[in-house]
Amino acid sequence: MKLRSCNRALTAAGILGVLVSTYALYVELTAEARPGYKALCDFSEAASCSRVLTSKYSKGFGILPKHSALEIPNCIYGTLFYCLMILLATFDHPAVVTLQLLLALTSCVSSVYLAYLLAFVLKDFCIVCVSTYFINALISFLVYKKRQIIKRSIEEKKSK
Repeated sequence: MKLRSCNRALTAAGILGVLVSTYALYVELTAEARPGYKALCDFSEAASCSRVLTSKYSKGFGILPKHSALEIPNCIYGTLFYCLMILLATFDHPAVVTLQLLLALTSCVSSVYLAYLLAFVLKDFCIVCVSTYFINALISFLVYKKRQIIKRSIEEKKSK
């Protein structure tokens, strides 16, 4: 994989993440405003994204204090993360890519935490949530590949 292809794939994954997160925000806000709302991603009682997206874990990851300024919907954090990944994909400096990798790995850790809550606490399945977990894993993989490409390029320049 070439650096340009890697950056394009990162941008595409980031855009997909923004779209999924925006839909999650739409579902969350609509479900809160209209009780009984049934989203397209509500397949059954055990697979209801609107139930998950209106749970106490849907804001501030369920760990931030109530009424805190940071207690905002998780999908807003996701949207900010994906926009930041798109922005950082335009830089090919090793320090920026290392920051990008740390952020991507942090998103994977938060995905594992949220997946645990989804499966074992809420005992539900949310296709929108699971989609973001896969997007986060893809972004982490792509950033790792980008880091390898840049590292290899630097080593080749040094050996010449």
